[in-house]
Amino acid sequence: MYLIGLIRWPHNNKNKPRPGRPYVYSPTVILKCFIVRIWFRLDSNRALHEYLAMYLSYNRKVMKGCGLSRIPNRRTFDRRLAIISRDIKNRITAMGELFVREKITDPSVLSTDSTLMKAKGYVWHKSSMEQGVVPRSGIDTDARWGFSHTK
Repeated sequence: MYLIGLIRWPHNNKNKPRPGRPYVYSPTVILKCFIVRIWFRLDSNRALHEYLAMYLSYNRKVMKGCGLSRIPNRRTFDRRLAIISRDIKNRITAMGELFVREKITDPSVLSTDSTLMKAKGYVWHKSSMEQGVVPRSGIDTDARWGFSHTK
């Protein structure tokens, strides 16, 4: 959470003010809440709001780590996370580049778990696998079939 606060996000430098009410919570605070949602595997903004609304000491620490002094309305999460999700890939890329540049992470080290990942390219069917035949170019020959009970 601390590292996310260090990243400078690009924003529009328009001279004229935007229409509507100004933001109460910065994009960084909302992004931290989004990461909490991912970290705790909360499936919706409603679940995130309910999690933060629980009056437990750990939840209070999470709120403080996000930079929240009070809980935003659930609709605030809906609106703001919809805006952030439009450019979330760019933000994640910027975070990764910063972490590599600051030598926080080593890009040559990779760790995976048993999560299934979609193979790039075309499907290599079992009958072709058994024969050792690659029927067309663009097939990932290292990929195998699998099924996940959780998406």
